Amino acid sequence: MRFLNRVDELAFLRRRLASDRAELLVVYGRRRVGKTELLNHLATEVRSFVLEATETVKHEQLADFTAELARVSGDDLLARQALTSWDAALAAIARFVGKRRTLVVLDEFQLLAKQAPELESVLSRWWRTTGRTLPIVLVLAGSEISFFEDEVLAGRLYGRRTGQLKVEPFLAKDAGLFHPAYSAQDRIRAFSVCGGVPYYLDRFTDDRPLPDHLLDEVFDRGGLLHDEAELLLRQSLRDPAGHVAVLRSIADGHNRNSTIAARTGLEPATVTKLLRTLERLGLVEQQRPVTSSGRSKKTAYRVCDHFLRFHYRFVEPARTRTRTRELAEDYLRGVVLPQLDHHASSAWEDVCREHVLLTFPEASRVGRWWGQAPTGDGRRTEEREIDIVGLDTQARVSVVGMCKWTASPVDFDELNLLDRLTPFVERGAQPHRVLCSRSGFSPRLRAYAAEDDTLTLLTPEDVTAAPPSTSRGA
Repeated sequence: MRFLNRVDELAFLRRRLASDRAELLVVYGRRRVGKTELLNHLATEVRSFVLEATETVKHEQLADFTAELARVSGDDLLARQALTSWDAALAAIARFVGKRRTLVVLDEFQLLAKQAPELESVLSRWWRTTGRTLPIVLVLAGSEISFFEDEVLAGRLYGRRTGQLKVEPFLAKDAGLFHPAYSAQDRIRAFSVCGGVPYYLDRFTDDRPLPDHLLDEVFDRGGLLHDEAELLLRQSLRDPAGHVAVLRSIADGHNRNSTIAARTGLEPATVTKLLRTLERLGLVEQQRPVTSSGRSKKTAYRVCDHFLRFHYRFVEPARTRTRTRELAEDYLRGVVLPQLDHHASSAWEDVCREHVLLTFPEASRVGRWWGQAPTGDGRRTEEREIDIVGLDTQARVSVVGMCKWTASPVDFDELNLLDRLTPFVERGAQPHRVLCSRSGFSPRLRAYAAEDDTLTLLTPEDVTAAPPSTSRGA
């Protein structure tokens, strides 16, 4: 896989390597996000020992540890006699480190701890007595988020760690690094399918059209990503059936607890429990209007991961319709591609909110707003939405905006709607206005915006500026 970007993450790790103190770091994040690539890339720069644990019994894990340490250190004794305990393994690490600054990575640490419940206590004791005196940067890494947050960060190693890094999916602007030859619109479409996960983005090379990748990687039953969503859930859940039902419901637009329960046939209390689990895994997030308090009852849910959103909208419900490659291609051409831009519109909103957060200093937090607004017909109201609402450090509305992913240029009607709805977000506010359009803007709206410094117009070219060369990585 190509190694791109991760500038901030590498800078953090390099600072710790350059320090003169012992470091015990926790590096974690969801599967496929590139943790192992990041750490392996770092390991090539310094003296290092890296163990990527496998899901096997403790005896075999220690044998793997011994074999790798023997290979790296050239220790003939280790090559002849496997270590039989984690006390012995950590003592061997101390001998290997000696007086030279060394990076030691225990990747997929949760697999080691699962087979050796004593490991965290052993490691905590070793760090207190030995590890902290060594010129070592010890990294515990893995992909089981709940384990690392509950058992490592808040568990027995709470007082031992010297830092932590949660590796997140790429932002949209950085995801475009994988597709420099795609048009700005196609980079948005690719992001709507792959999200910011490097493993997925790397499969969608820009030397072929996006539909070709969708067929080969996602809808063809032999495609690498065809069963990826199921595998992802089974890595973290024993029985994912209920979770899958909830994900399918949200991906299909049923995003309130009551509507999810009605769609799935599950009890509301069961839905709530499943949603909490999916939130802990970072797959679903709870949303409220950005201006509301934490106790607001205006709660909706969304699938955070664009790949899962795409999968549960288009792939999972169509298993029967994609039994053969010919059927899969017919389904792709006849059903998916005509709806792809509707699907991409949600990603477009995310991309625009991200852009506002990164480029508008007056917006310290950005979300969306929805609520009741008059229809103009007597006292009747209807639920309306503003796609972009930025708040300043005092929680005052500083930016508002609308996003349109349509084939027609945006004209004044969208600006007029934004101006009509803004007072319902915060009365008396005069925030900066932003309009984001896939297909640009009418000449008269562009002329108006050129004379109005309270209005910004954005296109895909603006928010996904041509990415720099791949040398932006390390």
